[in-house]
Amino acid sequence: MSDSLHDDLANASSEAVKAMIVGGIGSGKTTLLANARDTLLRAGLPVLTRPPRTDDPPETAFVIDDAHLLTDAELLTLSERVGDGRATVVIASEAHEQRAALRSLTTAIARERPRIVLGRLPVAEHQSDYTGGLPFLVHAVTASGQPQAARVALIERLRRIDESDLDALLIMSLTHELGAADLAAALGISAMDARALADRAHASGLVEPSHPPAFLQLVHDCVAQVVGNAHHHEVETSLLRSQLDISTVSPEFALRLAEHGLRDERLSAVLSRRAGEIRGDAAQAARLYRAAVKIGAAGLTPRLGDALALSGDCAAAASLADGLLDSPDFAERAAAVRIAASVAVHDGNSAQAAELFGWLGPYPDSVVGSAAAIVLAATGDLATAHAAVRLKDSGPPTIAARAARNLAEGLLLTMDKPYPTAMAKLSGSIAVEQPIGEAFPDSPAAVVTLAAIHGGDPVRAHSVIGRAVRAESEALFKHRHLLLCGWIKMQDGLLPAAGADVAAVPGAILHRRDALWAAALQTAIARRSGDTGGLQKHWYAAVEVLADYSLDLFALLPLGELWVAAARMRQVDQLQHTLDDAFSLLNSLGNPPLWSVPLHWAGVHAGILANSPEYVAPHGQALSAAAAHSTLAQALSVAGRTWLRVLAGQVDADEVGAAARSLAHVGLTSDATRLAGQAALQTSDPRVAGAMLQLARDLKVSLGFVEAPGAEGQPEPTTSSPRQPSSGSPLSDREREVAELLLLGLPYRDIGGQLFISAKTVEHHVARIRRRLGAGSRSEMLSMLRTMLAPQS
Repeated sequence: MSDSLHDDLANASSEAVKAMIVGGIGSGKTTLLANARDTLLRAGLPVLTRPPRTDDPPETAFVIDDAHLLTDAELLTLSERVGDGRATVVIASEAHEQRAALRSLTTAIARERPRIVLGRLPVAEHQSDYTGGLPFLVHAVTASGQPQAARVALIERLRRIDESDLDALLIMSLTHELGAADLAAALGISAMDARALADRAHASGLVEPSHPPAFLQLVHDCVAQVVGNAHHHEVETSLLRSQLDISTVSPEFALRLAEHGLRDERLSAVLSRRAGEIRGDAAQAARLYRAAVKIGAAGLTPRLGDALALSGDCAAAASLADGLLDSPDFAERAAAVRIAASVAVHDGNSAQAAELFGWLGPYPDSVVGSAAAIVLAATGDLATAHAAVRLKDSGPPTIAARAARNLAEGLLLTMDKPYPTAMAKLSGSIAVEQPIGEAFPDSPAAVVTLAAIHGGDPVRAHSVIGRAVRAESEALFKHRHLLLCGWIKMQDGLLPAAGADVAAVPGAILHRRDALWAAALQTAIARRSGDTGGLQKHWYAAVEVLADYSLDLFALLPLGELWVAAARMRQVDQLQHTLDDAFSLLNSLGNPPLWSVPLHWAGVHAGILANSPEYVAPHGQALSAAAAHSTLAQALSVAGRTWLRVLAGQVDADEVGAAARSLAHVGLTSDATRLAGQAALQTSDPRVAGAMLQLARDLKVSLGFVEAPGAEGQPEPTTSSPRQPSSGSPLSDREREVAELLLLGLPYRDIGGQLFISAKTVEHHVARIRRRLGAGSRSEMLSMLRTMLAPQS
């Protein structure tokens, strides 16, 4: 009760008070009236809690609860008493706007004092889902400490309500779209009675439009429990028929009724039509398709499987597809194979996917045939892949069909045609905004990006995957796109940005393909950061994933990175079998330069780290042989020869500069800066060493054209990100030189040799740098140094 009303009631013996308190079920009206009654009694007034009679003394105060339950005649006598200036009248009621007598009473009191409306209590969002902020439910939960108490308290209140009012609540809690006319049609009552029912339902406060959907669902469930299953089904069936007859069934309303078990062909048609219209929300499409299938819709199971797969529920999609593999309908079998194979590739089992398409054989559908071609090409069966897309499509030339065919044909062109020719065809798969919309072995953006990375086209790769990340694609490919984005940044030397991308991917729930890429990306970042502990941790995690992985063409990049890391750790033997499989795969495809060059570059690095010229030679020769057909191979071939000469102490500044810039041009700026750092270390000429260090700095500055982390919609680094070094504690010139060489991955001995100081002195410098920056660990110090020494945009 407000202080002003309390004070007025306390002085009611000298000046009459009029007040109307309005609120729904359990809003606190009765409690407020009890306080008002006690206040009036203390003021010395006689108080009655019934409607006035003609013989009541004029100074009598009337405190009436639940005025909406009074007859019109009783409400009229109250209105007359309100007009008496000597009478105190305090009324509590639900807001039944259709009751003329109650409306007149409310208006009469409002002339004296604005009505007091008891609304919802402010509660946390999750509490609103099961209390709606209604005081009686909030108090029940607070008293018991259990959310279930709200349901118990609500059912207890609903048991006191008439059946007709329960029917209205049952219907109006389904959706805010229903009103009095819908009640009349469903319940078979007059329009006047329906308006009264709708009015009472709204006045109860249980079906307000502002309530969250979860609370309305709770109200509906509780009402259904009170009226019983049979009556519940009877009312909803009548409602559905009346709505279908006037064609006003919305998809959301249809979904609710279908999930309640109502069956009707027209209902399933509404659900399937809406599910087919949805773009970018596969989880909602799956819910609609599932409801339609549940009520008996035929032919929708493959669409449900697609929606489940695209929403990331791969286990459910695979189970559903598995059940359709023996379908007598050839189209259903083909769709089931495509779905099951797509899930298998996502789970790192491309061999199973290839087996499924082999069992199916050629099928005259562009999407199915293109999916088959992609899987078969990725697993080395090039002849069957060509046959899969050669079969004429019996269906219409839809946007999805054209995109899928362009993707498959473009991939096949990468095997024996120049990169620009293949990319022109591949780009046709991403030229339209509308996605393929069906489960697929990989997304068009991912395949095009992989081709661009392998082709040494970082600008194209960054552009394509950046758009895919910003577009917030389906859950099936969301993590894949983010990891590819991070991979490009890692190769370009943007290690903090790459780390932010991989940190944004929840490792605990990744499917095997994404898990391999995440672990390999973390391994790559750790190796380039000089984080030995992180290198070992992530490498072993990646190898564990790789042990159960069916290698395909699209996993060669992470394999190459793990190979280089294994060489550094002296663990190449653990990968030898997988490496043999990889080169056998490439050989079965005719050793296409586009796909084989990055793996040979990894072989060059692995040989260098193993200090084994005979190990380097075959990979260097392969790069030289491919140089005539690949811009990337040309750059890598020159860089490889230059790197070997640098390690032999033959440092030519111009040669190193040209090789390093070529590496940066093809997206390998991280390797370019390491080459420059190695040249600075190996030369005995201080001027050349200084030029090489300056080259490394210049290459870092050239990264300024790449967007910073988060610029494409990626999450910014969280609290796990390195702290920024204080601008008030700059490094000395010597400490800066040590830091730059440290970031190139050089050991203390080599840093000391470059700067003509002892390894012990280098160690002391590093310790001082760490104290200055306030870093808690070596890895944090390195991250802070990279941030501090990076070019300022």
